Amino acid sequence: MNKLYSILLLILLYTTAIHSQEKVVLKKADKLTGKTENGETIREVTGNVHFIQGDINVYCNTAIQYVEANRVELTGNVRIFQDTLSLFTERGVYFGNEQKAVCNSGITLKDPNASLRANKGIYTFADTKAFFTGNVIIVNPTYRITSDELTYFRNTEDSYCKGNVTVTTDSMIIKAGVLNYLRRQGITYAYDNASVIKDSVFISADTLKDFAFEKKSIATGSVILNDLRSKGVVKGDYLENYSAKKYAIVKGNSQLIKPEENSKDTLFVYSDMLESFREEPEYYIATDNVSIIKGDFLSKSGIARYSKGLKDSVDIFALSKKPVVWQGNMQLTSDSVYAIIKNDKIQTVYAIKIWGLPKSEFSFLINQSDSTFNNRFDQITGKKISIFFEEGKISLVKVDSTSSGIYFAYEDKNANGMNIFEGENMVIYFDTAQKVTKVKIEKDPVGKYVPENLINTVNTTLPGFYIRRDKPFRKIN
Repeated sequence: MNKLYSILLLILLYTTAIHSQEKVVLKKADKLTGKTENGETIREVTGNVHFIQGDINVYCNTAIQYVEANRVELTGNVRIFQDTLSLFTERGVYFGNEQKAVCNSGITLKDPNASLRANKGIYTFADTKAFFTGNVIIVNPTYRITSDELTYFRNTEDSYCKGNVTVTTDSMIIKAGVLNYLRRQGITYAYDNASVIKDSVFISADTLKDFAFEKKSIATGSVILNDLRSKGVVKGDYLENYSAKKYAIVKGNSQLIKPEENSKDTLFVYSDMLESFREEPEYYIATDNVSIIKGDFLSKSGIARYSKGLKDSVDIFALSKKPVVWQGNMQLTSDSVYAIIKNDKIQTVYAIKIWGLPKSEFSFLINQSDSTFNNRFDQITGKKISIFFEEGKISLVKVDSTSSGIYFAYEDKNANGMNIFEGENMVIYFDTAQKVTKVKIEKDPVGKYVPENLINTVNTTLPGFYIRRDKPFRKIN
């Protein structure tokens, strides 16, 4: 069996060698002169020159044939044909042993699948491989590639490109320093400053993979997704984008940026993971270590959902998993927080305790109404707290069910004692200086006033009072 295998291998190698050594034959020419130099037969032919090697036909105006070397130097209107392949140049060399054409004076290659042009090129007929350099362009009815360098395999229609690569199809444009375009598989691999624009979404990254049939893109390293319609910008370390579903997920150092005319009001969302849902109405879900900045509105949470209202001027935030919200000197904590911002100004914030949630906590509002007294904080706690704002300042607070509170009194900028109150369903009113002016309690009201000289004898904080010092800040990158 081994002997038979060895014989077959020898036959195959011999056949291959014979085929590769097949001589280039002069078929026709108007004029022929010949000479011998150093044992090499040299033929110079002009006028309607035609060479043939197997199924390869070579035409030109003039040629120099080196018979023993099996090489032909071609000049003037050079045309080479093999089956459905056509190759055109003004000057080139055909190497018969390798079945290879080398062209350094501009080259065009055409077949039923594509047309290629470049300043220089090499084509090997045995493996149907083209290697072109300098202003390379390949055109197909469904795509177009330009690059500095390109290797093209005709049998598979695979293109391997380097240098200023651009691939254009009817649905996308991909650019990169290095790019592999596997047309029949519908896969593109792009490296070195890669980018793709598809369905009004622009993605850039260190590396990019696009799957045309699945309408999916995967990007890694310094990823940026720019939604050209909504003007939302998403950043991160890793991204998967599903253009048909208008959905993207970003992992690692995720960011959402929604620019506004006034840069102060630009929205920033930072998280470990971010999901983008671009179907109308558009919304985003940030997960783990979430920080939000929009003007004076700041928050942190485990999960955040951001969406636009029916009108673009409305921003809606739903926060859960230990959320905390800051607005000016106000701090709010709860199991869940829901905030509405209109025309870049905070309108309403709702904080709700969720019964049955492990480690559930009552909603807790802390507000420092007078920064002169940095250790005095108005406090309200209850199951559900609704905060209403005017011009970014608290105007009214409603607390449902049983609740309690503390607020400090002032007179002529001097401290004037403390009020302690509790009851069911209360409304607290604030003036423009953010000081409590009135408290209304619907049911079972209990109140106590502590004079200034006795404040040190009572507890000035409610159970669960805790000032968070970890406000988020805008990252520069």
